[in-house]
Amino acid sequence: MLIYYFDDTKRFAYTDVIADDGSVPTNATTVAPVNADGTGMYAPTWNGTEWVSMTKEEFDKEFAQQQRPDNVPAVTPAEKQEAQQMLSFAKLQADVDALKKEREQSALLLATLMKQQANNVKEAN
Repeated sequence: MLIYYFDDTKRFAYTDVIADDGSVPTNATTVAPVNADGTGMYAPTWNGTEWVSMTKEEFDKEFAQQQRPDNVPAVTPAEKQEAQQMLSFAKLQADVDALKKEREQSALLLATLMKQQANNVKEAN
């Protein structure tokens, strides 16, 4: 059977599966932490008989995370453009390197073929 654990503050902690005939621990319940319509709850808390959800506003206030630390400046359009140019340059350099390697392999193949042709001519004479 699926059970729902809560911590010392009665806030939902995690789920677990126990045997159907097993006893439910004192810090768990078989009542699912969902709203009556089956939707999820915001940081549900167990009140002894049912789960109580935070409001979205309470949840946002308590769990809001700062998107950017105060001491980190925003990226300027010029910095963004410079970064994109550096990325384009790096891709072009990789393409050039690949073409150089391909050219070297082609030259080696051509040399091998010419050597084989010369050997074939010698053997024919």
